[in-house]
Amino acid sequence: MWASLLLWKALLICSAVAKNVSFTINLTWDYGAPDGFSRKMILINGTSPGPALVMDQGDNVKFLVHNKMRSNTTIHFHGITQLKTAWSDGVPGISQNPILPGRSFLYEWTADDYGTYWYHGHYLSDISDGLFGPIHINPDRQQPVPYSLISSSQTEVAAMAKAATNPQLVTISDWSQLNSAAVFQAQQDTNLDLYCSNSILINGRGKVSCLSIPTYMSLAAPGTLQALNGKNITAQGCTPPGIAEIEGNFEFNLSALPAVLVYSCDATNTTPSVIYVNSTDGWASFNFILSATVQTPMVSIDDHDMWIYAADGHFVQPQRVDGVLIYSGQRYSALVRLKDKPSYDAYTMRFSNVGGNQILFATALVSYGPSGKIATVAPDSHALFNQAGNATNSSVVTLDPSTIVPYPAIQPAQDVNATHIFKAGRDGAAWRWTLSASPIAHQGNLSYPMSVTDGYPLLFNPNSAPALNPNLTIRTLNNTWVDIIILTDPGSQNPTQPPHSFHKHSNKLFIIGSGVGQFNYTSVKQAIEAEPESFNLANPPFRDSFVSSPVDASTPTWIAIRYQSMNPGAFLLHCHIQPHLAGGMAMAMLDGVDKWPAIPPAYGPNCSDTGM
Repeated sequence: MWASLLLWKALLICSAVAKNVSFTINLTWDYGAPDGFSRKMILINGTSPGPALVMDQGDNVKFLVHNKMRSNTTIHFHGITQLKTAWSDGVPGISQNPILPGRSFLYEWTADDYGTYWYHGHYLSDISDGLFGPIHINPDRQQPVPYSLISSSQTEVAAMAKAATNPQLVTISDWSQLNSAAVFQAQQDTNLDLYCSNSILINGRGKVSCLSIPTYMSLAAPGTLQALNGKNITAQGCTPPGIAEIEGNFEFNLSALPAVLVYSCDATNTTPSVIYVNSTDGWASFNFILSATVQTPMVSIDDHDMWIYAADGHFVQPQRVDGVLIYSGQRYSALVRLKDKPSYDAYTMRFSNVGGNQILFATALVSYGPSGKIATVAPDSHALFNQAGNATNSSVVTLDPSTIVPYPAIQPAQDVNATHIFKAGRDGAAWRWTLSASPIAHQGNLSYPMSVTDGYPLLFNPNSAPALNPNLTIRTLNNTWVDIIILTDPGSQNPTQPPHSFHKHSNKLFIIGSGVGQFNYTSVKQAIEAEPESFNLANPPFRDSFVSSPVDASTPTWIAIRYQSMNPGAFLLHCHIQPHLAGGMAMAMLDGVDKWPAIPPAYGPNCSDTGM
């Protein structure tokens, strides 16, 4: 099944006329005020997000980066397979040296897959400072499409196809009024896991919104109120820091915490992002990309149903929903039937963080009116979700990601060649995290170190000491199937854990199972014999991201993924919550060590200054 899928995809790409497409970006460190508060940030050709990269499946891409900042950087193309171009994956210490200040770097890769992706910085937490932008790859015309599963009308199907080819790319991010280096320093100074933001941005625009503390308390979930144990949510909507029942039994230095990160809220008044649609088109496609540092928004559009038809780039069997919860790094594409005769010029698109960390929300406008002219907006009474992301009535439908079925249908292999079991959690401090294969996890030395970013790339020497570290590295053989099980266990260091949004670089994976309780097995095969209801090998979701279940004080959870090692090179598996990645929640993946690629001279170790 899988081999035939790869052959079919190759035939599709060959059937298209591949083009050479080139993009050039200039990175600068300059002032910007995306939420009305000015601070220095990373600008891509003078903006953030950066320019959209739009191309066709099969195109050959050249992406030239000029680093005009005073700090190192790299660019990762999130979700792009990098088939036979592992040196363009953009991870410092893994696939390349950093791009030094004043230097340039040329990334080259092929758009093997179709769909919506994104590019972003992968040096430290460049994402949090604005280094990201959207990618959209139109499918080969022979690619099967799922639009007829939404409507049998050929007119509507044609309108959907047109909308999907010209989507509205909606990039969602969260924003802090301190830069990423200052936030990371604050985590180390306070020993806290910092999980709040000042605002949510839509296509680079947003505002700081402040509610009264009684309003925040009325919106808080019961579990949050229990954890607060009589304390109040802060003026910024945050669960107060330093609660041992949330962050673990550590010593905290709250006096070193800048108030702007958690406590203070100074509202700004900026104009929202506006997305223009034309009712005569019949349908619009909104392709959501979450480039967040920590937040997890519920996304909805007042008075408009959404048909989710793609997840992480690939088509799925469409599902009608009112809202979709998006985790960091994920993408969802939604087809929306436009109103023939809208009652208002514009309708509100809502983004509300869902989680006990913070009540944070933002809005954008979907406008039917001429560009720049919005006289009336549908009232807030039409909202299906409140500021905390909770449904306003019992009939609201949200997407269940476990029910996503690939279109056309594909299956993973039924047996595997190797199994790796990891444990995710804190590692000696509230802000330090681990994703370790060691049975003695959480002993203070198993976090993936930030120093790796300036180290000798594993791609250049797959037999170096770091590349052979079994606690921080997976090694696979080419053309084999691999299972990864991630356990999240409570304990004194982990009384609670949020859902971790994991991203696997290179090719996609199948999410084949999950459960509550201990994973007392050595393999998925053994686990299926004991609890078959916890697994799906028939039509599991096919993604480049997966999300662990949250952990409370007494209940461990686990999740199982399966992928084919078919692209030799050095890649990364990591939590996409930026403080968790910065804190060490990552694992190097050396795929196909028996078929290691020859590195082109322009990208190899002799190019140590990363310059052109």
